[in-house]
Amino acid sequence: MIVIGLKERALVETILPECTVELQSICRQTQEGNGQRWLMIDLEYPGPLYHDLLRLIQIRRNS
Repeated sequence: MIVIGLKERALVETILPECTVELQSICRQTQEGNGQRWLMIDLEYPGPLYHDLLRLIQIRRNS
């Protein structure tokens, strides 16, 4: 689970077109509540989605 809050939203929206189609779809389908999106993502193996999630974690960590 990764929470995208108000602080992270602009930066996440900037990098989202560079991310996997799967992550873009998850972000579009996740409803916003109180200015946040709680992304529930199931990972089975390291791959492109895994690397996208590491980028989101880094954004969250730096904000």
